[in-house]
Amino acid sequence: MHTKFHTHLCVFITLILSVASFYVAAADVRDIRVAQQEGVTRLVFELSGSSDHRLFPLSNPERIVLDISNVELTSSVMSSLSSLSSDVLSRVRYAKRDNGVRFVLDLVRSVKAKSSVLAANGTYGPRILIELEYGVRKPATIVKSLATLSQEKRDIVIAIDPGHGGKDPGALGQYKVREKDIVLSIAKELAKRIDAVDGFKSVLTRSTDTYLKLRDRSRVAREANADLMISIHADAFTKSSARGASVWALSLSGKSSEMGRWLAQQENSADLVGGISLDDKDQLLAEVLLDMSMNSTIHMSLNIGKSVLGEMRGVARLHKDTVQQAGFVVLKSPDIPSILIETGFVSNKTEAKNLSSRTYRVKLAASIAKGTVEYFTKNAPDGTLVAWKQKKHSDYIYAVTKGDTLSEIARRNNVSLTVLRQANNLKNDVIWIGQKLVIPAG
Repeated sequence: MHTKFHTHLCVFITLILSVASFYVAAADVRDIRVAQQEGVTRLVFELSGSSDHRLFPLSNPERIVLDISNVELTSSVMSSLSSLSSDVLSRVRYAKRDNGVRFVLDLVRSVKAKSSVLAANGTYGPRILIELEYGVRKPATIVKSLATLSQEKRDIVIAIDPGHGGKDPGALGQYKVREKDIVLSIAKELAKRIDAVDGFKSVLTRSTDTYLKLRDRSRVAREANADLMISIHADAFTKSSARGASVWALSLSGKSSEMGRWLAQQENSADLVGGISLDDKDQLLAEVLLDMSMNSTIHMSLNIGKSVLGEMRGVARLHKDTVQQAGFVVLKSPDIPSILIETGFVSNKTEAKNLSSRTYRVKLAASIAKGTVEYFTKNAPDGTLVAWKQKKHSDYIYAVTKGDTLSEIARRNNVSLTVLRQANNLKNDVIWIGQKLVIPAG
């Protein structure tokens, strides 16, 4: 009896160990890298542990199928597969298969495919190397990795210009408030909030109590390839009753309010600051090119200003409900959209008290940052990380392959079965090979 029990116990333990070893052996596909040469494309599938694989071709259309057993895809690899391509590789698709993953490499032409296994080393885990040959080989020129794709995308750069500084204190107001100190504090807080948003970067024209000429302020923004320049001021007026924050863009028409003309006269001390070289162009052509560039920049500045003003409304009393225009020299950059923010009048007791409060300055900076980020999130420039993320999360089309079910496709793409049906006007879950399905964003 004792021997029989001992035998059963050994079998049970062996079974438990076998099940445990199965789960331990499961590996993750950590990353996929593509190296492009003329004549050959290489794909490296990096794993967290060793796994068996199988490679075979399919025709009409041309495809290469890679089955890797006993693996799972990490979420970062899963969401970024659509970014992989080369001269011969149009896209990479995947599907869960048994206890592993099937990758389908869609090709633009026939290739000779072969695979090999690379052992783990101090830097990488075990790797499966796939070579797609279709011509004469030359040295590799392009290498892409899903893990580093986002790092290739540039930040949206916001140049922040605290007005005055150093020997120029700017406006002097109630409670001994100095403009140069107030605007530097707001600018630093604004920069901190811009930098906290993924895909955005700030550049300060000055971070200390120093004096800069207007030309130097625009030069800092231009050398940083800024997408926007925000000039921050706090003015004083001859009448202490004048109050209210405002947002300004450049006016080329000469039409501006009396306040606009007065403010511009106070701030301007230099001629047109521009980034377009007109040295090699005749006078008429130079004027036309400059006018076209400035008008386009002003239009964008007005839209950004509208977004910022909408957020400032919840913090500060506004002098005007719309973006104003005047001939500020600091805004006269044909190649950089620019806005000037008057945070209030230090000649007014209430606003001088507000602006001398750090709590108020932080709230004001937060509203400016929110309006700026919201505009560029909706209008992200090409080549930026923000634009890349939006494109990556947009709707895409999936072609149904053998073995697919609607519920499995929904699960793989993190959408509900109901949403997937609605996006494709499906009354039931019946699908067929080759059918094109819209996969909703998110």
